[in-house]
Amino acid sequence: MRIDNECVRDILFAVEKESTTTSPCYIPLKNDTNGLKNYDKEKLSYHLRYLKMKQMIYNPDEMAPYGYDLTPSGHEFLSNVRDDKNWNKIKSISSNIGFASLKIISAIAEGVATAAINQQLGFSK
Repeated sequence: MRIDNECVRDILFAVEKESTTTSPCYIPLKNDTNGLKNYDKEKLSYHLRYLKMKQMIYNPDEMAPYGYDLTPSGHEFLSNVRDDKNWNKIKSISSNIGFASLKIISAIAEGVATAAINQQLGFSK
């Protein structure tokens, strides 16, 4: 299965929105909530496993399956792709260069953030 970066972003948003200090976000594989209703069981399962392997989400309670929280890496990535305008710019750049791995998307997101900071500080035209 191909990685769908929109699905990755949507899962991270759902986990961020639903998890609390005392309760993880529960994403059952038959999901019609959390902004994930557009994804089928297989796609969600695959992308959840992928995000766990990339150490962006984790299950704080192995006794409760389908419970997830963000790792520091997940929070950082989500912060860099949160804004829709920046997300569209990131997708456009990755499309133009022909690379869309999560590592590349992260690098582009950091570059877009750095460019925005430089512009705000008056370091670039």
